[in-house]
Amino acid sequence: FTFFDSACALYPYFRECAKKGALYREEPDVLFALLRMDGKLAEQRMLRATGGVNTHKGAIFSMGLCCAALGQLPREQWGDPAAVLDRCGVLAQGLVEQDYRRLTPETACTAGETLYLRHGVTGVRGQAAEGFPAVRTVGLPTLEEGLAQGLSWNDAGCKALLALMGTAEDTNLMARGGLRGQRQAAEEATAQLRRFPDWEGLDRMDQDFISWNLSPGGSADLLALCYMICFLKEEAARANMGDLGPGEEGSL
Repeated sequence: FTFFDSACALYPYFRECAKKGALYREEPDVLFALLRMDGKLAEQRMLRATGGVNTHKGAIFSMGLCCAALGQLPREQWGDPAAVLDRCGVLAQGLVEQDYRRLTPETACTAGETLYLRHGVTGVRGQAAEGFPAVRTVGLPTLEEGLAQGLSWNDAGCKALLALMGTAEDTNLMARGGLRGQRQAAEEATAQLRRFPDWEGLDRMDQDFISWNLSPGGSADLLALCYMICFLKEEAARANMGDLGPGEEGSL
């Protein structure tokens, strides 16, 4: 229920991101600065709703950026993953350089900043600036493949999550287990993907991660984007077939 409380508290923020995207189509720098301010307020709102628990900090960034991209695009392009992800990249262009150019060991105050200084890991900033390549080339194709195979949304998502864990830089895993922990998690995820669906094996992996204090939160944020884009594609397909009911189109 903590996640439900957080999601409900953040809904107005995501809607506002889409509105600002529409209002500042020609001013990407101004838009990004406003999104950052709104994101900080949204994080405070999340923490109040959850009693201080970080449930959606990563999603505040990546999903907020995606909503702003949707606000900038014409409605008929919402079902085009390449258009949406390309627009995310435009909005986040130069973000890594902007945020890290003056960073020093003395000023680094987050795990992500420390990982960048020590190992050159750009994390979600790098993903965003490149138009979320892990979503485009790994997560979304795997999710859609699973659905085409007849898997449920949940089971296809499990498969996509394993694929993302095996390929993407997950700074949550690195922060908790270092590079060694992240590599160990990636190897385990890749092995489980080869054996998919091995639900007993996945349960064992889940318990192992708990005992190792590892959490693939970065991969989970990318998976959330995969779901959102897949839902948008599905809605666009339904609209083209005339299957949307009154008031459904543009319900974001």
